[in-house]
Amino acid sequence: MLLTDIAVEHTLVSKKNGVRQTYLLHPFTNTQRDTLGKFEIVRDIRDPGCKEVKRSTFVSFQQLAELYAKGVIDEFGFSVRMCPADGKYPTANPVKKILPTSIRPSSPFDLAVHAVDVSKPANRELRTALLRTNVKL
Repeated sequence: MLLTDIAVEHTLVSKKNGVRQTYLLHPFTNTQRDTLGKFEIVRDIRDPGCKEVKRSTFVSFQQLAELYAKGVIDEFGFSVRMCPADGKYPTANPVKKILPTSIRPSSPFDLAVHAVDVSKPANRELRTALLRTNVKL
């Protein structure tokens, strides 16, 4: 499933011939058994004395809305795995930082973000998922 309430333009330049292609990307849900219907969020982590690594975890629609409402996506520098609407991208699907301005106003996702009670702590499932990316809520 594509989350078309969020759209980000992405330009890919071919290394062979320099041809530029622009794609309109959307977050998409995974189709694997354990992460079926969840969105992948990715974060770069650098431990002292170690090289930078990417850590990812999977969150539901509601959990993604909660992360946006609480500012966690921006605060910890998360990106979201994206793909074009036709599903045809020449390399591995990229991750993109999504600013709140990329969310279509009054869309179901925007309404879900505004419906989150930011005074309540995150539930256990979300906290556990974020631990994989070294984020503690």
